[in-house]
Amino acid sequence: MTSHSPDRTQSTMLHINNLQKSFGELAVLNGVNLEVAQQEVLVIIGPSGSGKSTLLRCVNHLEPPTGGEIYLEGVLINDTTKSRRAFESHLNRIRCEVGMVFQQFNLFPHMTVLENIMEAPIQVLGVRREEARQAAISLLDRVGLADKMDNYPCMLSGGQQQRVAIARALAMKPKVMLFDEVTSALDPELVGDVLRVMEGLARDGMTMLVVTHEMGFAEKVGDRVIFMADGLVVEDAPPQEIFSAPKEARTRQFLAEVLK
Repeated sequence: MTSHSPDRTQSTMLHINNLQKSFGELAVLNGVNLEVAQQEVLVIIGPSGSGKSTLLRCVNHLEPPTGGEIYLEGVLINDTTKSRRAFESHLNRIRCEVGMVFQQFNLFPHMTVLENIMEAPIQVLGVRREEARQAAISLLDRVGLADKMDNYPCMLSGGQQQRVAIARALAMKPKVMLFDEVTSALDPELVGDVLRVMEGLARDGMTMLVVTHEMGFAEKVGDRVIFMADGLVVEDAPPQEIFSAPKEARTRQFLAEVLK
């Protein structure tokens, strides 16, 4: 049973059409088609090398797609008809609206937890310092780390650093959050705190694309699960269907391995 359900009358947040990505001769995405509704939680599973992380990185243009289109609320993200200067300005706006949290936390080691969260709103959005500070404190409270605001990243556990990284992404007030295997580098006992923060975001209606190996989370929190292999979406269904009665042999084979 999912913990929330998006309003299906709401419009499409993300539309991906025939997305392709190659690195030299290596084709990593081979024509991905996908729609994600507002407030929907889409969980992406699949074996290593299936294109899951590359898909997320193409969505916010950390990797420029080789072909296809990505639309955020009807606006073409990879609009190559623009001049270089106009395209960079366009991309900067898009990246403010598409937050991303990585496997590695990438926090600034010389800044306190609070300063890490305040930095981008001040520098990129032009938010006044005191306003950014109050928002950062509120976000730290949301991820259960208000008491760590004056600590430096090296003083935190991996799970705490990852929750700070989530708060930092939320500070930009994104429309969509991308999570790329955010718990895979953590000790098992630290995973739960991070997943609970993500569950809370889902309940609050954040549109999320989550690449994960945490099948329990996928089943509990996902509205839809897609299984990727060989750079394609092999199966796309509600979590109950994917986990109890997958239609595709390739999906069944993968789940038999990971659910052993």
